[in-house]
Amino acid sequence: MAVTLHVLHFNNPGAPALVMLHGLLGSSRNWSTIGKALQDRFDVHALDLRNHGASPHAEAMRWTELCADLQAYLEAAGLNEVVLLGHSLGGKLAMRFACQNSDVVRKLVIVDIAAKTYPPYHDNEFRAMKRIPVAELTSRREAEELLEPMVPNWAMRQFLLTNLARDDAGGAFRWQINLEGLHASLPHLRQNSLLETDRYEGPSLLIRGANSDFIDDEDAEDMRHWFPHLREEVVPRAGHNVHVENRKGFLETLNSWL
Repeated sequence: MAVTLHVLHFNNPGAPALVMLHGLLGSSRNWSTIGKALQDRFDVHALDLRNHGASPHAEAMRWTELCADLQAYLEAAGLNEVVLLGHSLGGKLAMRFACQNSDVVRKLVIVDIAAKTYPPYHDNEFRAMKRIPVAELTSRREAEELLEPMVPNWAMRQFLLTNLARDDAGGAFRWQINLEGLHASLPHLRQNSLLETDRYEGPSLLIRGANSDFIDDEDAEDMRHWFPHLREEVVPRAGHNVHVENRKGFLETLNSWL
């Protein structure tokens, strides 16, 4: 059953619709700066996937259900034609949805993720987050100090802590994401989201961070099995989170292609 997805809407009535999907452990807030930057050209809808951000939690996290959530949102918003952009996990969903709804997706943008099975990733981060006694925390700083021995990378800690919220003003801390549900779904989510028979014949762009280890040199060519009109662009001085690490380069690449 589809859930009702939360949206950050950067409204531009009459402009073409651009729908943006974040990555694992992210949220629409990670894309707010990009959304504002594109609002002059597009009616921008940045969504929270199920079990993320302010969207509802659900036990199931299969591609069919994620696609159903997106389909339900587009129908409720009256969007019959969109540019669809997805980063990482959101990119896997965007690829699957575009292949199955080519009449709705006018253009497809895939950000730093390939159509392949990945080795386990983020398991350490999930385990670290689950070890934090969030209900007993007195500050976000305390949470960061507890995470540091398990997650030594500062940028990753800050990213994880975007999921830490309070129940109300001054209330207890909690993880906003469905931590247990997402961790249990990792074996499924790391698989290729596409079926062998899937195809999307529309314009497709793969934006890759030059320093990212999520994309190999041969991935773009392999992906043309599903996306025959795929174009690859490499953004310098950026890793997996291209839109954060080189925002200017990301926007220049995206705007030029769009």
